[in-house]
Amino acid sequence: MNFQTIGDLAQSFALRRQGLELRQQMDRLGLELSSGRVADLGRHLSGNLLPLADIEHELVLLSGHRTAAREAATDTGIMQASLDRVQRATTDLATQAITLGPVGTTRQLSSLVVNATETLGSVIGALNSEASGRALFSGAQTDTSPLVSAETLLSDVRNTLSGSANEAEMKARLDMFFESASGGFQTLIYRGATTEVSPYQLGSGESVALDIRADDPTLRQALKQMVLIAVSNDPDLPLAAAQRVALAADAGVTLLAHQDGLTEIRANLGAAESRIEQSASRIAAEISSFEIVRSELVSADAFETAVELEQVQLQLETLYTITARASRLTLLNFLS
Repeated sequence: MNFQTIGDLAQSFALRRQGLELRQQMDRLGLELSSGRVADLGRHLSGNLLPLADIEHELVLLSGHRTAAREAATDTGIMQASLDRVQRATTDLATQAITLGPVGTTRQLSSLVVNATETLGSVIGALNSEASGRALFSGAQTDTSPLVSAETLLSDVRNTLSGSANEAEMKARLDMFFESASGGFQTLIYRGATTEVSPYQLGSGESVALDIRADDPTLRQALKQMVLIAVSNDPDLPLAAAQRVALAADAGVTLLAHQDGLTEIRANLGAAESRIEQSASRIAAEISSFEIVRSELVSADAFETAVELEQVQLQLETLYTITARASRLTLLNFLS
């Protein structure tokens, strides 16, 4: 019978190599057991990584849609709160102006003018609202607040009305200022874009456009009536005291009549909020589904991993025992 033997040095190297392989297996199995993920995906998936790559791609897209939905929800929340401030403030001002009536006193008119000036500043501040440095009512030009200050607006209006011969001319000039494409409002007051901001893409063909601008006709009319009340008591206007009171009261009536337009704008924004919320729920569900599938592809079976780890530990302990005994062998021990 022939026996094949290897030298002591070769045997030592073989034992070391085997020990290294077993320790590497232990490290891999320990990592898989602690993380719950297989360490070698290529081996685990038999080299077919395409399904996992597709899932990762979908998750990246969904993550972008989730971010867009969150930003859209934040923007609509701020816009809704801003428009609520506008509607409350203009309703209160309109009510005060209407209460003034045709028999209002000069003192009452003075108080109304002060309130109108403060309300105008509050409304402009609301329409200049921002989210993360983006102006929300400026259309596509989100880096610029849409409206100048109330002081600048009133100053420009007073310059426009200066020299009016009568109330009819004064109103005509004011109409031109606010409603003409080349009027002072479009050229001096509104600084946003005339194009809409890009819609938020929410996936599955769903998108939402937050296209409310500060130059919206309804908002522009509200600003116009507030300005009219604020300047109604200016001494340079060609109006008698009774005409000033009547002018402010009529502006209050018109301002109150435009509340339906503001309500419609807010209702449309509320519908957008609802769509965003539904899309956010859908996106979250899709992300959860893909994460479950991905987990099934990359997860290591805890029981099988633990059993395999125990087997490797046993093999390593046996190898250590054999190595220790081999290192103590001598010719004297062999012959005795």
